[in-house]
Amino acid sequence: MLLDVSSLSKHFGGLTAVADVSFSVARGEIVGIFGPNGSGKTTLLSLIAGVIPPSSGTIAWKSVQIQGKAPHDIAAAGVVKTFQNPQLFNELNAFEHLMIAGHLMLKRRLGWRRIATLFNPDAGRAGSDLRHRAEEVIRLCRLEDAREQPAASLSYGEEKMLGVAMALMCEPELLLLDEPASGLGQAEIENLEAVLRDLREHGTTLCVIDHKVSFLGRLADRGISLHHGAKIAEGTPAEVLRNPDVISAYLGQQHDRV
Repeated sequence: MLLDVSSLSKHFGGLTAVADVSFSVARGEIVGIFGPNGSGKTTLLSLIAGVIPPSSGTIAWKSVQIQGKAPHDIAAAGVVKTFQNPQLFNELNAFEHLMIAGHLMLKRRLGWRRIATLFNPDAGRAGSDLRHRAEEVIRLCRLEDAREQPAASLSYGEEKMLGVAMALMCEPELLLLDEPASGLGQAEIENLEAVLRDLREHGTTLCVIDHKVSFLGRLADRGISLHHGAKIAEGTPAEVLRNPDVISAYLGQQHDRV
């Protein structure tokens, strides 16, 4: 297994956001995490990515425990998380965003010597590798039309895809996707599905949370469901969504069936 989460919990004062959750992610699969609002999905991904520390439990990446490590160290090890709303620089175009995001890749390859590329991005082999990777990611994420556009002029769907592209510049082995389909129209969701399947074909393992239940059900190979921070079901997406506890958890919740 690439990732093993064991008895993971997170408490905020008297509130339990994640309660004794255990699951694993194998190389090459797409794992979907289902659950209504407040079920602990985003908190779970944030714990894995090191954005917040766990209260208890362990997170093993390739059999090495990473809980409590800094987010940039976890990302450099190959586990990268996207955010629901990427933070972009309005005046920079898509390609420039990818060049900035690529410095985590250079950190892994060059260490402190990457600093030279900040002053001359085209210098030497590192600069060439960075530009090559950015061009590759632009194509993979279908962002050719947005390549030279400033972020301020991008559609919401293009902004979301640029957030995914920036994460890919870090060369993740495991990509944690937080609500990638939220706010997207049908055509944008279909494009997103195609991109994410291509990412898997190119060797990236995916763990995805989303409120669009049918999108996640189509995409995922395996699903788990959370409710009040606890895992209540695991299996194929169809098995999870037929589970009576999952149906009960969603009952009365407004979730998009797109």
